[in-house]
Amino acid sequence: MKLTPLKKFENYLVENEGRLTSQKKAIVQEVFNIDDHFEVENFIDMLRAEDKKFSRATVYRTIKQLLEAGLIQKISALNGKVFYERKMTNKEHDHVICNSCGEIYEINDNSIQKILDNYCKDIGFRPEYRSLHIYGLCKACFKR
Repeated sequence: MKLTPLKKFENYLVENEGRLTSQKKAIVQEVFNIDDHFEVENFIDMLRAEDKKFSRATVYRTIKQLLEAGLIQKISALNGKVFYERKMTNKEHDHVICNSCGEIYEINDNSIQKILDNYCKDIGFRPEYRSLHIYGLCKACFKR
């Protein structure tokens, strides 16, 4: 039986002496309704626009716990912006990030995974997590 992200989060909290409050539950559900990368402040603004009132501290703490639980991943742009996205185990992908505007492009190419799998096998390495980020300038910023 496949566990839902909410159940995985609840299990993480139990193992780490935390508890799943109604606010954390609602925040997790909202995070897993987002199909794209998000910044925490924009996420908070979205919640407030939907008349959902959570303290900023609760949102940040829950995002931190989701990250520690391995349910979301953090993407840092060199311009200082920090984005998060839900982690989908069946959808390995990589990122190309513009250093100027912070735009994030996803690379969905299975050949990268095959190359990495072969390399790890050749050196006797067992990967547990993968995060590939390429930084540079997007077409629009490069032209400026």
